[in-house]
Amino acid sequence: MNMGTLKTFVAGLTLVSFSALPAFAAGPEAGPVKQVGLFAKKAEDCAKDGKKAADKKAGDSKKKAGCDNGCDGDGDGDCDLLQRAMNSTDLGSRLSDAGLSVSGFLQMGYHSDSNGLFNQHPDDLNINQMYLAIEKAADPDADLGVGFRVDLVYGVDADELQSFGNDNNDFDNDADWDHGIYGWAMPQLYATVDRDDLSLKIGHFYAGLGLESANPNNNFFYSRSKAMYNSQPRTLTGVMADYNITDELTTSFGWTAGWDTGFDQGNDGDSSDGSTLVSAVSFELVEDEVAVTYAVTIGDLGARGEGYAHSVYAELEIEDEIYYGIESVLVETNSGTMGHFHDVGISQTLSTSITDSLSAGTRIEWWKRNGRSEYDLTFGLNIKPRDCLIIRPEVRTDWGAQTATGEEDQSIFGIDVILTY
Repeated sequence: MNMGTLKTFVAGLTLVSFSALPAFAAGPEAGPVKQVGLFAKKAEDCAKDGKKAADKKAGDSKKKAGCDNGCDGDGDGDCDLLQRAMNSTDLGSRLSDAGLSVSGFLQMGYHSDSNGLFNQHPDDLNINQMYLAIEKAADPDADLGVGFRVDLVYGVDADELQSFGNDNNDFDNDADWDHGIYGWAMPQLYATVDRDDLSLKIGHFYAGLGLESANPNNNFFYSRSKAMYNSQPRTLTGVMADYNITDELTTSFGWTAGWDTGFDQGNDGDSSDGSTLVSAVSFELVEDEVAVTYAVTIGDLGARGEGYAHSVYAELEIEDEIYYGIESVLVETNSGTMGHFHDVGISQTLSTSITDSLSAGTRIEWWKRNGRSEYDLTFGLNIKPRDCLIIRPEVRTDWGAQTATGEEDQSIFGIDVILTY
């Protein structure tokens, strides 16, 4: 039996073993699995739900997305440990009364090998992200609501969240922010202005142009897809406006200084600087069951050169607790310091709840750059033995173009734990 076969066998055996963990968890008090990835809501989305007139619809959506754990930062969730600690002091209580909220999480993980994407430090237990968010949400009932948010992260993922679309010494893309494989990053620093169904975001923020996110809480799997890592921005800096045309139809549009930039415009070595138009349209075809989104960026992407990129993705609930997602990406840019790029890919994800504390999912992806096709197939579990704690073991196989280790195919076992506080 060769080493590759042995690794796959051990990974599969370990994955099956972890599926038995919920039997040792507490019984009725353990809450439902927090859905991540498909239909997962970001914190700002949860806040927008409060502005909708259809209270029941918003409540059902938040329950399915896992927002019942306090992701809107209102201090009512079971996982708001930082918020409770702040509220226990006089100063913290006054800040909380003024609308200030704090939240965060700790993600730690292990993976047997690296495929050159996220999770590049194999065969060791790493702190992926130790996260802190401070936010004052805009008052949805005010004629003109004003708020802000700042996120700070430490861990081995920090260099993936820094403003690497700029030259060094710009914002968090600075040697002073790095400490070996570990480092710091500030993926979000922005202000918000809300008026009725229009919300304006100004500053540095997550791109949010696909099914997957750099924030692990918004994904089902520990690992990320090739398209998310190679063909989509992680952060943007600029001005974005979100407008709810109806409860079912929402739009986003704005200007950003290229991809993955700080408070400067990215540059690919020519005379122009990063300047892109960004837009997204999302339509809920069937209430809480089918949603389709089209997101596009056009212009000077910064270090990627000038070009066009889009993502089209759909999410649907096939049956009760069975979720399916499909995403198609296309990137076309001219020559620059990173060369000519033509990326295209399709990723499909299927997940289902097995018990109140266990769900399973699979992802299959085809991704091609400049004529070379690559593939990945991932099987994973989400185990939630307690509120605020989720364990995500997975087995992933990459094949097609040469892998990071020089092999034709590569199987990787990975597992992470996320503690929300």
